[in-house]
Amino acid sequence: MKSKKVLIVENNDLTRTLFENLIGQLFSFESVKNGIDAVERASKEKFDLILMDIQMPSMDGITAAKIIWKQSTYQCKIIALSTYSAESAKSCLLEMGFDDFIPKPIRPKEFLEVIAAKLNSKIENTQATDENLILDKEVLLQLLKYNSTDNIKSIYGDLLAEFDELMEQVDSAFKEKDQQTVIENLHTIKGNSGTLGANAIFVLSTDADRMARSQDWDSLEKALIKLRKERKILEKYIKEETTFKL
Repeated sequence: MKSKKVLIVENNDLTRTLFENLIGQLFSFESVKNGIDAVERASKEKFDLILMDIQMPSMDGITAAKIIWKQSTYQCKIIALSTYSAESAKSCLLEMGFDDFIPKPIRPKEFLEVIAAKLNSKIENTQATDENLILDKEVLLQLLKYNSTDNIKSIYGDLLAEFDELMEQVDSAFKEKDQQTVIENLHTIKGNSGTLGANAIFVLSTDADRMARSQDWDSLEKALIKLRKERKILEKYIKEETTFKL
């Protein structure tokens, strides 16, 4: 029986599903998608650990954490999750009272190690593997450890479906030279692909994000074409039977 219970607070649906699959390997969990729901759940049930996304609409993670700390009758450990990976951001969050900080996109093995350490639990070591340009085998190994192949394929299917939706918004915004919308959607693509180990898409979307921020529209147009091609390559790779036979 899993004696420790974790509350996952994550705004992005795809990332939240990944966290559920990883944490469910070792601990019981509940998950919510915003700070308001996190405050409500924490007020009604005792959790051993809370994973708190910092950037969320409605109520951000810092505000939610402060309310939980104030209203809680017990000491609940809270780990901050953020795409702001600078050392200064980590120091600031730790000074506020967070017990640790995990940058996104996560690395599954390290992600579980941090959580297990905070809960005084142990996890089995997995042998490191070389990264693959298309899909990180280490990420796949960790996902497949306690989950069915069909379940993991479904997660990558969700990644591709959300990629298509986000790219439609990028295309529309690109035509209007709507820089902010382009950046926001590329940022989500970058986070999703990085979390699931889709390395080529992660690298290309990172470059595209940089081009959008500098308003290098000509280079960005070429980068978006490469992104779409890489999406097709990833889809083909996922459909191959040997991909998940590690």
